[in-house]
Amino acid sequence: MMPSSQVHRFLARRQTRRRLMDNDIYGNSSLIDALSSMSRNTRSGLSLATALQISISHHPCDLFTQLHNLVSRGMALNTACHKILDDMSESAENADCMMALHVIALASEVGGDIARQLDCLIDTLLDRSQAKVERQTQAATATASIRLITWLPVVCGAWILSDSPAVRHVLLATPLGWACLTIGVGLNFAGRTWSKRMVRS
Repeated sequence: MMPSSQVHRFLARRQTRRRLMDNDIYGNSSLIDALSSMSRNTRSGLSLATALQISISHHPCDLFTQLHNLVSRGMALNTACHKILDDMSESAENADCMMALHVIALASEVGGDIARQLDCLIDTLLDRSQAKVERQTQAATATASIRLITWLPVVCGAWILSDSPAVRHVLLATPLGWACLTIGVGLNFAGRTWSKRMVRS
């Protein structure tokens, strides 16, 4: 009779092969969960490659599925990580994946307390995720303020024009009025554009 650990490993491999054959696309939203699974499995004595295989059976993500494909073809884990890094474009969207690959490659090459290394990586990714959420919240608040500042003068100006014939005559029937309207609209548009660039940066 097979030991329970071998049975679990066999079932994990079977589920992994089935998912890989289906060519499903999972994204990388479960990257932290997959790393947590790897940390638990390496802490229990499993190798890093085996922990990777088990983790994608429970928490599938594109990055680790691609990594597992290369390892299953006989490529060393650290070499597979470097190959994916070479093919990956450096962007803010790939920053977490690139960091995970660097840590896994280093852990595979150097060894040591791999579970602790993965735990430190998870803490870093969680901090980065929290900081990203805070930036998005601040950006949403700034965007709402931009809309208010942009449309408030327009609404007030329209109300004054409709309420006061004298103001309407000056703004719409004299060169000075048209100059004021042109400058006001231009400054409003420039301020909105500049504020949007500040928020996006």
